[in-house]
Amino acid sequence: MHRELMRRGVWVLQGLFSKRYEKALSAKKIPFPTFSRVLRTRLAMVCRDHAEYYEDFGTYSDTMRDAVGALRKAYGKESLRVQDEKKGGDRNASGFEDFIVYAYPHHVLDALEAFYRLLPDPSQHPFQAELNGVLAEEGSPWRMTDGHMYMVDSRFLDALRRESEENMRREGFLGAHEEFQDARSYLQAGNADDAIHKANCAFESALKSVLNQKEGTADQLLKKLREETDLLNGVPEETQKAIVSTVLQGLPVLRHKIGGHGQGPDALDVPLAFGDLAVNLSASYIKFLADLKKELSPPRKSPPAVEDDEIPF
Repeated sequence: MHRELMRRGVWVLQGLFSKRYEKALSAKKIPFPTFSRVLRTRLAMVCRDHAEYYEDFGTYSDTMRDAVGALRKAYGKESLRVQDEKKGGDRNASGFEDFIVYAYPHHVLDALEAFYRLLPDPSQHPFQAELNGVLAEEGSPWRMTDGHMYMVDSRFLDALRRESEENMRREGFLGAHEEFQDARSYLQAGNADDAIHKANCAFESALKSVLNQKEGTADQLLKKLREETDLLNGVPEETQKAIVSTVLQGLPVLRHKIGGHGQGPDALDVPLAFGDLAVNLSASYIKFLADLKKELSPPRKSPPAVEDDEIPF
């Protein structure tokens, strides 16, 4: 086996789409994905175009072959099975591209995630961007974010969430970024109450990063935001109070009333719409904090000009 695959093998095998959402798919809490033959073929071609080829101990291999091996191990199968459209039933896949074109839809998502994880420096690789471009052109609601497949609720909200995640990484909100990803995963799995909880955790983590605090609830942190920083000084004091006491309280209220607290003796079967609302609020709130931080950061000073007759060292 290729050394790089061995080094990252555990990460490749763990948590592929069908494993993460196995219960949700079985309970029909989320819809089974569907892909046209044209889209499947285009996805296979994207993978082929971005496959990395190499020699290892005298044996030639590539990313697609490694992905087949990773999928077999993840499923615990000696071979990958696909739909046999000519004879009916199943047959062995002849390779990675054959698997993409004829596999059951949720396994297609597994294959795309496995392929991404086997690329060198995948977060900097153009594969994900091209993959999402093809999915968008074919009208598919599925997108890949950081190597994980998600169903897009709407193009606007997906763009908002992606922008928020970029802001989190750029502004150093690393804890918030991880918790926001967890919130999206819980939502995708049909688990609204955990999605609400993690969405609020992400918001609190972003506030802690802005305030350089290690502890505090959303209420405490929002009070500090108003009283101990100048981030809200662009609006009158009464407006600042309204923002922290009303506008930015929607997510904490959801968390306390639905996402684990205030449900009474009988736990609620929380509709997914509330989880979706929480994730969208978290994205909006964190984007707001990041935007304020960027707008109010002092401009970087240019180094002083060096006179022609001065030695610049």
